[in-house]
Amino acid sequence: MFKKLLCLFFLFVSVLSFSQNSTLSKNSKVSIFTCGRGNELYTTFGHTAIRIKDEGINLDVVYNYGAFDFRTENFYLKFVKGDLQYFVTTNYFADFEYTYRYEKRSIYEQEIDLSQEQKELLYQQLVSSLTSSEKYYTYKFIDRNCTTMVIDKVNAVLGNEYITTLKPVTISYREILYPYMENHFFEKLGINIIFGTKVDQPAERLFLPLELIQSLENAKINGKSLAKPTKTLYEAP
Repeated sequence: MFKKLLCLFFLFVSVLSFSQNSTLSKNSKVSIFTCGRGNELYTTFGHTAIRIKDEGINLDVVYNYGAFDFRTENFYLKFVKGDLQYFVTTNYFADFEYTYRYEKRSIYEQEIDLSQEQKELLYQQLVSSLTSSEKYYTYKFIDRNCTTMVIDKVNAVLGNEYITTLKPVTISYREILYPYMENHFFEKLGINIIFGTKVDQPAERLFLPLELIQSLENAKINGKSLAKPTKTLYEAP
């Protein structure tokens, strides 16, 4: 009960605090967080989020496209099947960091090189998503999750799919997923049943947080790296 109330509290504070619009300064920074795996099924694959930091206007917030209601009926079935409703929330960076350190989940940060115009556009879109129809979306295990939503947002301001799977794709979705589900027999069985032959198709869609790190490290625009070297903010024991 406490965890549910805490989630609702942060949701209320997030919308109240961050739905206001402002202009970023030239010293603002945009980075992508990749967070390590947890013990629950819904944390097995890690997490992706976007950080907007601007000391000039005293702003340091994290946008999450991975929030959901634990009280949803048939929660785990909908999670695996892809019928769960997700929504975007925001947190102060300090709160975000504390949560993942408390859960002993690593935090990696990759600052991305955007123009001032691109940073401003991305920020405005993130702010807008808190109160628009984009706030909620139907989770899809491979096609629409916290990672794909972040990738799509950044690629939209870049004007092309610069963040994508490494080519050529030589691995299937099954080969990517199975190492994550080593101790989850029934979930692994469920994926086989629900996704059928799709799990053996080439993994053209970049959809997992830890794979995103490698993709960002290799992404280039006009021969220039999109992301700066990965920083480890917290390495879980």
